[in-house]
Amino acid sequence: MAKDMKEDRQRAIKMAMLAVSIVLVPLLILALLLISPYKTTVQDGLMLEANAHINNLLTSQSAFLASMPEPINGSAPANFAPIPVSHSYDSDTLDAWFQKSQTAALLVQKRGQIVYERYAHGADHGRNVNGMSLAKNIIALLIGIAIDEGHIESENDSVSRYLPEIVINDDEELSVRDLLRHTSGIQSTSADLTATLKGKALVTPLAEISFNGDRAFRYDNINYHLLNLMLKGLYQQPLNRLIEEKLWLPLGLEDAAIINSAGYCCLFATARSWLGIGNLYLGQSNAIISHSWIEKMINDASVPDWFFVQATGQSVGNAYGYHVYSGLPTSSDIFWIEGLGLQLIMINRKTQTIIVRLGGIPSKFNINSNRHDTTLIEPLLQVLVQ
Repeated sequence: MAKDMKEDRQRAIKMAMLAVSIVLVPLLILALLLISPYKTTVQDGLMLEANAHINNLLTSQSAFLASMPEPINGSAPANFAPIPVSHSYDSDTLDAWFQKSQTAALLVQKRGQIVYERYAHGADHGRNVNGMSLAKNIIALLIGIAIDEGHIESENDSVSRYLPEIVINDDEELSVRDLLRHTSGIQSTSADLTATLKGKALVTPLAEISFNGDRAFRYDNINYHLLNLMLKGLYQQPLNRLIEEKLWLPLGLEDAAIINSAGYCCLFATARSWLGIGNLYLGQSNAIISHSWIEKMINDASVPDWFFVQATGQSVGNAYGYHVYSGLPTSSDIFWIEGLGLQLIMINRKTQTIIVRLGGIPSKFNINSNRHDTTLIEPLLQVLVQ
């Protein structure tokens, strides 16, 4: 009798489990079918929200950064002296966008003339805004200058040639190009990132840095830190002095400052100084850097399977060169330089337009912001193609 009751209970449990399965499994399948088309969109939204908050932590000389960035002396006086700006450009749309987008500095140049310029209170014309990864582009430019000057033979040179402490097996070639393109397979640590932001050396000795042999794209800040170490060794100068000598003074840019220890972050400069960097990309010859290197920075690009980019708001279809971005499906003429917090230098050679934007990203919870618009930068794109 007891045995029969036990078997009846087991059958009842099995029937109940089967009934639950019959109901729940289709519901789970349906939920997955409904959610899967939006999975990437949800992930991208979360990435943008994370970038907004991380940028707020690193926006100035905070506890996360070195106590004081090193000065980059410019040829212009420290006090900003604005030049007359054309009022022929319809600025209403940009004014409205500026108010909604947590922008600190916005500048538009068309065919060599500044046609729009606006700054938030306290921005010091952009000098109080951390350019974040815009600094990577400066490093890539300096690598090109080092090649022009014969200090580096080619971007295909082995990294060990310039950082002999790094030993790579013969079948795992590691080139300067791999560092520029984030295809080094480097295995860095958060401790290394924290240390270099705080003005210290890598926690991991160079001889112990691991490269896994996988040369697929993986964005890692320490790639550009190693390029910074290369430049420091080649020129026997700290980064701020090298930038000053090779870029800032020759281009006539305004005083700036940078955290020397990073190489991947943290250059504080005016919007007009970033505009001077953008002008190097307009396709015209200049005395600063070879035209061929500029073209290589733009066109020697990969399209990773997954790489979130703030300007597009997406993680697929984005192209990355030597810290030059592209991949806007409806605006193939536009490329740009980007830093965390939507620091942007956007360029369209066809219309000879450059836009510099510095600031932060509003939180999704800010209902009065542009986070609920179709894209974060649609008004900027319209200006770039006009």
